[in-house]
Amino acid sequence: MQDSLNFYAEMRASTRIRSRIKVKCYPLSGDTPQGPAFETVAKDISINGMRIQLDKPLDLDTKLKLIFRLAKIVNNIEIIARVIRIEELKDRKFDIGLTFENIQSGNQEEIFKRIESMDIVRLLQVTAQKKASDLHLTYNRPPILRIHGRLIPLEMDALGTLDLKDMIYSILSDEQIARFEKFKELDFAFSPNPELRFRVNVHIQRGNVEGTFRVIMPDLRTVQELGLPSVIEQLALLKKGIVIIAGPTGSGKTTTLAAMVDIINRKREAVIICLEDPIEYIHTNLNSIIKQREIGTDTLSFSVALRRCLRQDPDVILVGELLDAETVRTVITAAETGHLVLTSLHAPDTIQAIDRLISIFPPQQRHQACVQLANCLQGIITQLLVPKKDRETRVIATEVMITTDAVRNLIREGQTIQIPSVIQTGARYQMHTMSESFKRLYHAKIISKETAIDYCPELAQIIT
Repeated sequence: MQDSLNFYAEMRASTRIRSRIKVKCYPLSGDTPQGPAFETVAKDISINGMRIQLDKPLDLDTKLKLIFRLAKIVNNIEIIARVIRIEELKDRKFDIGLTFENIQSGNQEEIFKRIESMDIVRLLQVTAQKKASDLHLTYNRPPILRIHGRLIPLEMDALGTLDLKDMIYSILSDEQIARFEKFKELDFAFSPNPELRFRVNVHIQRGNVEGTFRVIMPDLRTVQELGLPSVIEQLALLKKGIVIIAGPTGSGKTTTLAAMVDIINRKREAVIICLEDPIEYIHTNLNSIIKQREIGTDTLSFSVALRRCLRQDPDVILVGELLDAETVRTVITAAETGHLVLTSLHAPDTIQAIDRLISIFPPQQRHQACVQLANCLQGIITQLLVPKKDRETRVIATEVMITTDAVRNLIREGQTIQIPSVIQTGARYQMHTMSESFKRLYHAKIISKETAIDYCPELAQIIT
């Protein structure tokens, strides 16, 4: 890792930072505690005060002694605060605004620095400004950005257990915290402001809460802008069948699916039901009706949502990812009954995409699965994101398989190993192999010879 980025030089003092800090509150009369102490959670905090929520209101000007902890400060922090704002909320709770009047312990500058370092929203803004694709919050390391495939640490202190929990929990709702603490995994989308959107995964690593934030581009991009083959538009406008976008993690599968939905939205009158985990790109109804349902929030699971959505008059169904046999079986049923299903799969090439789909089923069901898949599969686009010559940006390389009669026969017979030969000779159907895609990118001087050979070693004897 190289090229540390000066984070603090670019940060401005935030007036209000989201938080989930546990706070113990002692009502005061003068300087003397009066009445029982109570515990709550700070919803946000600044160098001047904090906001808490209570079931009962406090009187204006009520003084409280606050005791709480901040990461990397050994002792509890004690601050005298005063109630300056009360707002009744819809759920019969009360929003209480507090101003700090007297910090009883600790170094004021250090406390302010720790509060500022918790500002995950500012951190996400820097992630977008640096044109990073991902932000990693990992134990015992500073925040790390992935920029054009490289991992670059920000110039910040390493994150400890409390740092991570404070930062990540600050953007979670009570329901999300409960779900995460039960299942130890959480996926959701987060928008710190209307211009920024992130796909977030929160997980546990050796007992520490950690998070990965994937930047979602604010605008939908067209197939042409993404550098995808034009055959994708033809696949998007089919009336029935299954179209699969395959590739490894981070290869842009979700972006391609969003571009396909956008094509349908602009060119067809259709009901499009998108089942996503989480929702990333937000679509606006144009010629179509688009219903975007988030797994875990709007419905329980892909398989449950799929079964129910068949009763919602869909023309097109987008399934974010094929994960289990029940989901695959329902997708096939939807395609067989006259719906177009767009979906994605983690697989590096066409053969492995098909084999992985079939292997999801128990052995005794695989032959029937091959027959059904052969009848309804329309095509598979496999894609990779690879560095351009300048190493500063990336370009998409693709493999295209269109399900011709020859391909259908091979799938039925379980002879997927022969499919690459069909792809190689299928140019008239707009098919091409991944090697051909890399060869074109190399001859167009978009990627280097080294990159082409790294991804397709068979090109070493072909390109010069």
